Amino acid sequence: MEQIITIPKDLIKEKELVLIPRRKYEKLLENQKITEEDILRWTKEAKTLKKIGKLPKLKSWTIFKK
Repeated sequence: MEQIITIPKDLIKEKELVLIPRRKYEKLLENQKITEEDILRWTKEAKTLKKIGKLPKLKSWTIFKK
C-alpha cells in the first residue's frame, strides 16, 4: 500500500518543496560548513569592494535575524 503524506500549505511558502533522503540531506549540510579560508577570502573581497566604492551599505540588521 502506498503512503500518502499531506503537507500543510503554510509549510510550502516558496511554492516549491523538495524531498530527499536524510543521508543525502546530511551530506549536503556537511558540505555547507564555513571554513576559516572562506572567511578570509570574503574579508579580502569586502576590502577590495570597499576600496573601489562598490561595497553596498548595510541598512538594517533585521535581515540577519531569523
